[in-house]
Amino acid sequence: MKTGAPADSRHWSNTGFEIPALYEPRSGGAPGSIGRPGEYPFTRHIYPTGYRTRPWAPSLYSGFGTPEDANRRFRYLISQGNGRANIATDLPTQIGLDSDDPDAEGEVGRVGVAIDSLADFEVMFDQVPLDQTAVSLNLNTTAPIFLAMLVATARRQRVDLDKVSGTLANDILHEYVARGTWRYPPEPALRLAADVAEYASEHMPRFYPFNIRSILLHESGAHPGQEIGFTFAIASRYVEELLARGLDVDSFAPRMSFFFGMGLHVFEEAAKFRAARRLWAAIMRDQYGARSDSSLKLRLTSVAPCGSHFTAVDPELNLVRGTLGVLAGALGGVQAMLGTTIDEAYEIPTERTQHLALRTQQIVALESDVCASADPLGGSWFVESMTDQIEASAREQMDLLGGPSGVVAAIEHGLPQSELSARAYELERQLADGTRPKVGVNIYPAKDRTVELKLHAAEPELHRRRAEELSLLRQRRDSTRVARALASVTEAACNGSNIIVPMITAVEAYATVGEISASLDEVFGSYHQPAVL
Repeated sequence: MKTGAPADSRHWSNTGFEIPALYEPRSGGAPGSIGRPGEYPFTRHIYPTGYRTRPWAPSLYSGFGTPEDANRRFRYLISQGNGRANIATDLPTQIGLDSDDPDAEGEVGRVGVAIDSLADFEVMFDQVPLDQTAVSLNLNTTAPIFLAMLVATARRQRVDLDKVSGTLANDILHEYVARGTWRYPPEPALRLAADVAEYASEHMPRFYPFNIRSILLHESGAHPGQEIGFTFAIASRYVEELLARGLDVDSFAPRMSFFFGMGLHVFEEAAKFRAARRLWAAIMRDQYGARSDSSLKLRLTSVAPCGSHFTAVDPELNLVRGTLGVLAGALGGVQAMLGTTIDEAYEIPTERTQHLALRTQQIVALESDVCASADPLGGSWFVESMTDQIEASAREQMDLLGGPSGVVAAIEHGLPQSELSARAYELERQLADGTRPKVGVNIYPAKDRTVELKLHAAEPELHRRRAEELSLLRQRRDSTRVARALASVTEAACNGSNIIVPMITAVEAYATVGEISASLDEVFGSYHQPAVL
């Protein structure tokens, strides 16, 4: 292993171009071409004053074990200044399995909260009023079910739907490309995502029915051009799906949000966000004819930074990496930031490590001058040149997938998956040979370091206990009402009508996530991804 700096003195961007030792005016990115903050093409910020009057919102991600556990953590984080209840669910919930499903054993409550029915959802939001607290629901395959649960819970809290705010991931196409928690084939899954967006556009004016997950690409190895290009091809496909239903672009585009990944190349990450804003504004104006400035603004959440950049060795150093990530997001002008915790490589976070991640964001926002000026990097020859190069790369990557009309076919043939696989292999090769330094791993390797973190301990009997609770729920509810509601969900899936209203009826009857998912299986079937070479 190397113990000093890499011998090669050249520097390369993650996007793949060489970074010269000195940038000058002839390097490109003339400051006069980038506009002003808050004005088209929004390169510099979506607001004229940047963070001066409205800093980014800390939005730490949480949820583990039982709904009671998750509720306690949400209330703690909100009391400490977290911007919303940002919900992580376990893997069975994400793919539509109940906690008593044999395939769920060993995964119940492990990487997020286990939610099986509306009863769990109500507990999770006990004393978290939905007219005062924004929520983020971070799942894709079961997004329609969770929107139905959110609507039902708002009704029980006597909260009008026009007061419910927050985001729902609802980005199923990224799952086929970069993660794998799909259940149905792409076309019917895309139809369900559009059902969600259509319902929310008509009934929930403060709710964002798409939080498009480019972070999944980042964590799979995507470089900035791929992260933007693949994501915008996918997002444009969603836009076209809604336009085909007769919706006006300005009725839904202002409530599309994006969740980008973030690394430790501070200036390149800032340039990535600037390039993304500029490209999205051009797509929405020139390709889809959006008239409202709100439709042209790219609303960004990011992670500070992604967990793949954190290490198991010397985990305390991850706090430094996290600070660099917060700085990159702040310089790039994002609207909200999650904070990765120093125990990311071991377990889901403890209250202590989430406290540190939250305070890190607050220190950068309140004790530094990063919020003093909108787009503090604007006009930098280095950053403007990288912004141009990343935007050009993103356009190439959109074309590679065939744009919005070709993206589903590209996914079904495994094209973006293959591109990411090749990129991930190259990153691992660079770590192995030391050309990509990672302090404590392949440079200045840690020796005789013991981990002194107090880690979250998963409850070993949770699967059994949750199964018992589900059994009691099924005994208490009206089984005839449940059967009738599930039949209505299946009928809506068959006849092409919007699925959300019958799903609301089903969750209010306390049909479970697994039962509702199975009722769709009868119509849509299952999906097997092609082999990726």
